[in-house]
Amino acid sequence: MTMSRVPRFMHTAVNGHPEFTFTDVFVTDADVLGEVGQGYELTKEWFTDERLMIAARTVGAAERALELARDWAVRREQFGQPISSFQLVQGMLADCAAEIAVHRAYTHQVAWEADQPDTDRKTLHAKASTAKLAASEAAGRVVDRCVQIFGGRGYDRGYPVERMYRELRVDRIWEGTSEIQRLIIANELIKRGTGALQMPTH
Repeated sequence: MTMSRVPRFMHTAVNGHPEFTFTDVFVTDADVLGEVGQGYELTKEWFTDERLMIAARTVGAAERALELARDWAVRREQFGQPISSFQLVQGMLADCAAEIAVHRAYTHQVAWEADQPDTDRKTLHAKASTAKLAASEAAGRVVDRCVQIFGGRGYDRGYPVERMYRELRVDRIWEGTSEIQRLIIANELIKRGTGALQMPTH
């Protein structure tokens, strides 16, 4: 086993994302993870958890970006007044807050369902895809607005929102692109109807 390449990505990864090459590697029966031929099902289970984690992480990042942008808008002055007094800035702050609230609630709901023993795992897989798709795309919109609120400083690497803008982009790609999530969601709707993706009452 050799580390063949360590790509340099746009986002920061503490451990990197090295590529490994396996040559003449033999895996004994005792070392097989899960059942032979059931790798896809095992992967789907892992994807459900990972997509929920991405949804949670992107909601958290969006919350932090909004906090920074709100604080900046309150103290940054233009034309003798804080930019938070300008309605177009207020609109961006409000849109960010609304998107965060909705996606936080949905992510919490699906995470709760994942903890319930009687949850249909196939439907849960599609709900996790919904959470990942919606939250990661919303976070991209939120941080984009926050960069806009910061103006030229939002493009300055000395300010956290610039880094967040770069860091969040990958969440619409890894663990299944937004396009893949849309296919999973549509497949669930076609097979089981709209009721399958509705939230249970509890």
